[in-house]
Amino acid sequence: MEKIDLSHAFGLPPEKAIEYFQQKGYKLTWDWREMWQEAHAKAFTVAKVMNTDILNDIRGGLDDALNNGATFQEFKQKLTPLLQDKGWWGKTEHVDTTTGEVSTVQLGSPRRLKTIYQTNLQTAYMAGRYKSMMEISGSHPYWQYVAVLDGRTRPMHRAMNGRIFRYDDPLWGYSYPPNGFNCRCRVRARADLGGATLDNSDGKLIDHDIQMRDGSTVTVKALRLQVNGQDKLFAPDAGWSYNPGAAWQENMANTALIKMQTAIPAVAALAMREILAQTGMIGALAEDFRTWASSIEHSRGELRRIGMLLPEVVAGLEARNIRPASALITVRDEDVLHTHRDQKENRIPWEIYQELPRLLDAPRAVLLELDTKTGKPKQPAALLYVFDVPGDKTGKLVMQIDYEVDVREASGKKVKVPMNILQSGKIINPNALQDRKTYEVLYGGI
Repeated sequence: MEKIDLSHAFGLPPEKAIEYFQQKGYKLTWDWREMWQEAHAKAFTVAKVMNTDILNDIRGGLDDALNNGATFQEFKQKLTPLLQDKGWWGKTEHVDTTTGEVSTVQLGSPRRLKTIYQTNLQTAYMAGRYKSMMEISGSHPYWQYVAVLDGRTRPMHRAMNGRIFRYDDPLWGYSYPPNGFNCRCRVRARADLGGATLDNSDGKLIDHDIQMRDGSTVTVKALRLQVNGQDKLFAPDAGWSYNPGAAWQENMANTALIKMQTAIPAVAALAMREILAQTGMIGALAEDFRTWASSIEHSRGELRRIGMLLPEVVAGLEARNIRPASALITVRDEDVLHTHRDQKENRIPWEIYQELPRLLDAPRAVLLELDTKTGKPKQPAALLYVFDVPGDKTGKLVMQIDYEVDVREASGKKVKVPMNILQSGKIINPNALQDRKTYEVLYGGI
């Protein structure tokens, strides 16, 4: 059995990999498809482990590998007798309680332990690597796919070797390594192209069906490639069409937003600014929103947390005796769908709107709407987020402060909850925003 030491293979300080692994919860699953893709960023599982004691033993071994550099041989020697003593070893008969079908399944074995060790450590290291790369994406925006070129390399992973895409290319949401069990690929961040060609996935990402042994079909995102003049598909293995690091960051970002929801608005706004500045988590929020927004086909009354009011905006509102119930910014699926389907000439381009969390985090200006008769803020209060649009244009988005939204409680009862709801948007003439009887600047400038 070969010796595996992934910490050296990936050249990554283990701190971020450990952070990724340790934040996971636990989940018992029988079939590997019961916990799908992004869910692995939230919980640790091993298929066919239905006992938390055994799951804890396996996780403890992986913790030791990450924290203390335990090799696969050490991992195996420690776990094998433990798992054998607890009966999770070898083959056993399993009865499907739904169909009554009896099948033979593999529990613990040296081969399974190797897969568990390599898959979990590689995923943890790659998630940590992704976080590190996102933190320097401003100075190193070009990401190059790197495959290990030897006799065990999958042909299409070999074909991806050396190809360069921008860090924010949608490809990385589906094909950031690892791209399958025992995949050894990685990604390198570059400050410049160095004469190489920049690829992009525009119009090249398609849904690709993979036929499983049991006859079922699993759909993954595949990239159309030209290889030696022929059309080929680069597709992750079934269950691997996601980005572990991005899923982890999105989970952390959404958790932060949830925790800040009930905090004092001024405190929440300052804390979120610090979190975003230190972690680069805005990219995860943007990716999470982009994925959700693109999936909306009709309104289901869904709400999405997409950011926080800026500290300057909260201070400006409070100086005018406007005290929001929360600093959290929310968008409704109906408003997203309207923007996506809007065909008007002055509509916000969809590719710009999909970056909503970034627009809210760094607008050109935020204006407070005034009542032209009294010169006081409108009631209820409304904000205009102003931002630049390619082509020397200016866009605006309207936000209602403490807009009352009907929310259904667990009991089924509907209650009205005040929220900061981002609503309509369009391209405007910036000169229209110069009237100080209509607008007051809370942040930035026009």
